[in-house]
Amino acid sequence: MREIVCKIHFIDNEIKKQYWIKEFLDWSEKHKDFLNEKSYSQETGRYWYTHKMVRRCFSVVRKALPNMFIFLQNPKIPKTTNGIESFFGHLKGNLNIHRGLTKSRRKKFIQWYLFYKNLKS
Repeated sequence: MREIVCKIHFIDNEIKKQYWIKEFLDWSEKHKDFLNEKSYSQETGRYWYTHKMVRRCFSVVRKALPNMFIFLQNPKIPKTTNGIESFFGHLKGNLNIHRGLTKSRRKKFIQWYLFYKNLKS
């Protein structure tokens, strides 16, 4: 699963996208029994998925598939969210410097922060 997910960053056209989706779906079909494997506790009588984290990763990717490759149709959409995460990280850092602000003043701070950041762009 990890090998397949790591290949996402190399997708830059529709053909690579289709090959990647096929590889992902083939992997899910091949490992269907592994993903659905459950463990059982005789003491409590409860079941749970044995490979919870792999199953969770698979589920997240499967649910994201319809919107995962929107950036291929619109070149203005970035391939990753690194830029926005960095932006909000700086905003959060600046807010932490002024952590004594009331809620209304925090809102004003964010408005002014966004205003001045947009001036620079």
